[in-house]
Amino acid sequence: MDTSPIHDIFVIGGGINGCGIARDAVGRGFSVYLAEMNDLASGTSSGSTKLIHGGLRYLE
Repeated sequence: MDTSPIHDIFVIGGGINGCGIARDAVGRGFSVYLAEMNDLASGTSSGSTKLIHGGLRYLE
């Protein structure tokens, strides 16, 4: 018998997009597994403020 946990969604990458997708999916009731090779937001997201700005900066 396989006793490993079952997840609905597997997100690869713990940057701002991966974390946002995982958070949204959990909010919708899905079971999520988030995989990141390093610390969260340590890749491309480390060069930014690590904040979700909602696209407001692009409306200027």
